[in-house]
Amino acid sequence: MLLSPIVGEFSSEEIRMGFIPPYSKRLFELASQNKYPTPINCEIHVGSEDWQSNPSNVTAFAELLGIKVNIVQNGGHSLDKDYVSQQLDRWLK
Repeated sequence: MLLSPIVGEFSSEEIRMGFIPPYSKRLFELASQNKYPTPINCEIHVGSEDWQSNPSNVTAFAELLGIKVNIVQNGGHSLDKDYVSQQLDRWLK
């Protein structure tokens, strides 16, 4: 389970911040070439309002790998503790 993963570069005009991690395009390159190892059991959770873990970047990356993405409506980068607790309880059963 990945929570708010950083996938590629991101920016926010609203707060005038951005970040380009090293090799920011490498994940997409590997995934599109079928060279990224896909976990057997994986899912991603990201907030709809997360400017650091851009939901569209996450979704595009996950689609290349066939990973399920759960977009938490009105969620930011720090997902709500109750939401995460429920997901972890479900995941660990």
